[in-house]
Amino acid sequence: MQTLQELPKDLQQAVNALRRGEFVLLHDSKSRENEVDLIVAAEKITPDQVYTMRRDAGGLLCVAIDHTVGKRLGIEYLHNIFDASSSQFPILRDLAEEREAYGDRPAFSITVNHRHTFTGVTDQDRALTISRLGHVCKKVLDNDPKSKLDFVREFKSPGHVYLLLEAEGSLARRRGHTELSVYLCKLAGITPAAAICEMLDGRTHRALSVDDAESYAQEHKLSIIDGGTLLNHFGSEEHEQDQ
Repeated sequence: MQTLQELPKDLQQAVNALRRGEFVLLHDSKSRENEVDLIVAAEKITPDQVYTMRRDAGGLLCVAIDHTVGKRLGIEYLHNIFDASSSQFPILRDLAEEREAYGDRPAFSITVNHRHTFTGVTDQDRALTISRLGHVCKKVLDNDPKSKLDFVREFKSPGHVYLLLEAEGSLARRRGHTELSVYLCKLAGITPAAAICEMLDGRTHRALSVDDAESYAQEHKLSIIDGGTLLNHFGSEEHEQDQ
């Protein structure tokens, strides 16, 4: 992986912002969801940032985690859980979505609350759940033998924080906000767990346009990155590894 100084300027700004615990705006692509998400490193999230995400973004607040973390913890995609449960609950087989309108299977997994939360939905409760998820993900990737036990001790399900699992193979397999945000965390050298939330438009009642997202980023002095930039960088890394 390239050093920070070797990254394109917009990527340098984005990874530095994530390292500082600041927001980054991330657009996937016009050919996919064509949405901009507000993202922040899970470990560093604060109650004020949860408030900002629900107020200024307004979409579903989720935590995207590295594929390896999910695999080591034994967390599965929700559609696989539905499939495995469908012999007892047949309706789940009919409800499980094969493909979304944009072409991919959903990245959704289980929902969780931290066990020290009350309702789990307040800004303070969700910040605790998300930040602790980031810390446990770090333990998992550091091969801490107690990480799986820590996960069970710290969290309960169902909850108010949605987990999203990165596809195996990352951006070579799937090019959604889940994979893009996890990859951006990896470029930043931080735990690959990111809180993400779609930015919506209260006037059009649709996704916030890229132009309006850029205006928001400029107004709040935030970095905005296009998924194509990350895909190009990922592709160049893959090419170097093949040489």
